[in-house]
Amino acid sequence: MNITEEKLRENFAHNLSVFRRQSGMTQLELAEKLNYSDKSVSKWERAEGIPDLFVVSSIAELFGVTVNDMINDKEFKKPLLFRNKIMTTLLSVGIVWLVATVIFFFFRIISDNIFKEWLIFIYALPISAVVLVVFTSIWWSKLSRFFSISLLVWTIPLSIFLTFLGVPNMYFIFVIAAVVQILAIFWFLMIK
Repeated sequence: MNITEEKLRENFAHNLSVFRRQSGMTQLELAEKLNYSDKSVSKWERAEGIPDLFVVSSIAELFGVTVNDMINDKEFKKPLLFRNKIMTTLLSVGIVWLVATVIFFFFRIISDNIFKEWLIFIYALPISAVVLVVFTSIWWSKLSRFFSISLLVWTIPLSIFLTFLGVPNMYFIFVIAAVVQILAIFWFLMIK
């Protein structure tokens, strides 16, 4: 296949723009993940330049495609890439709940109501939130990352509160969570 440098830059520019938008990322967010400036990403998307092969490989890995997909001139269907990310995220959270269900079943068999087995599902909430934080940090926007961190901030104290339900003044743990939530809001407002 004979391809000119100009055509290669145009293909890369088009595909970079398509994949970035499909991932819900801004040029700045992509640049931060690559440790480049948003001006570099803008330049690449205008076909005024192309990064070195290592960076192209990193971008392809970030979007879950091959380097060939980044420089090819064929059109890609949006739902496949987006759907794969959603399915991977949901399957990962589903695995957390499957493990929680198996542990619950195991404790129901061996337990004589000494242990509050239902707490296993409460503990699955912050673990699910951790999984969501990981995937939103990799693939999704800053707003989705904020919501997953907020979920984590509130499910951890909920788990502790319900574990020690009879302890006096345990509800103050939610005051701590509120302070952490406010700090998280300030942190996300500081991030460009």
